[in-house]
Amino acid sequence: MTADLSRAALETGEVLVVERLGGGLLELVARLPHLAATATPGAFAQLRCGQTTTPLLRRPFSLAWTQDDTCGFVFEAVGAGTRLLSQLQPGDPLDVLGPLGHGFSIVDGGSVVCVSGGLGCAPFPLLINELHRRGVEDILVLNGARTATRLYPAERFARRAVAVVAEATDDGTRGHHGPVTDLLHQALRSRPSALYACGPNAMVGAVMRNLLESGAELPQTLEASLEAPMGCGFGTCLGCALPVLGDDGVSVWRLCCTDGPVMPMRDVDWDALGALPGADVA
Repeated sequence: MTADLSRAALETGEVLVVERLGGGLLELVARLPHLAATATPGAFAQLRCGQTTTPLLRRPFSLAWTQDDTCGFVFEAVGAGTRLLSQLQPGDPLDVLGPLGHGFSIVDGGSVVCVSGGLGCAPFPLLINELHRRGVEDILVLNGARTATRLYPAERFARRAVAVVAEATDDGTRGHHGPVTDLLHQALRSRPSALYACGPNAMVGAVMRNLLESGAELPQTLEASLEAPMGCGFGTCLGCALPVLGDDGVSVWRLCCTDGPVMPMRDVDWDALGALPGADVA
């Protein structure tokens, strides 16, 4: 799919704060008027990580939330680029390209389930706020992480809206002891009209397997924000190709940055995706 760059712009904003949330999670807030005014839930932006050519490539981040002329991004300092971003101070410039990509399809009613794994929390505050603005009042967030300190704070999912958050940790330090997918069976009893997922591709694949194995009627809107190494963010470098099912059921390649990052979960070739090597960290 050809990249839609009609809304995207290069913008240099001002860092307001880089907040450490615990467990390695950080939330960067910057004044970015164009991005704040044009971003939609599930869209992403390419952030430049410094004022030099090292590192050369920008890093992709989901828009976590917007308020007035500010934007929030949630990430972890795991590599050269994100370490530089974690060291930014209030008043520092932040060079951004966005918004980019295809986001979530927003339903206008019924109940909604959001499944978040680790840093997969990132696109949900903006999504939940938009769902609330559209009149959706029954929103359940299933939030999972390895341990309690790595859970995105429950109150930050909703911000100006209202959502119920159920938590799960692999080590049992908070909420359900086990993977967040264990919470799906109970959540499906409400027969949600939409289910959105974001997290490591393996976790999102497990969500789809659990849905199919449950025997429950699948939500009409069933979408996931997927992970892939994005170099350019608009379809030029071809580094973010992911396998999806074509009309004949045979796997074909689509670009995460232009066809996604949000894709219908029914369209993804989960077996082929699971066989791909993991994305390099930023």
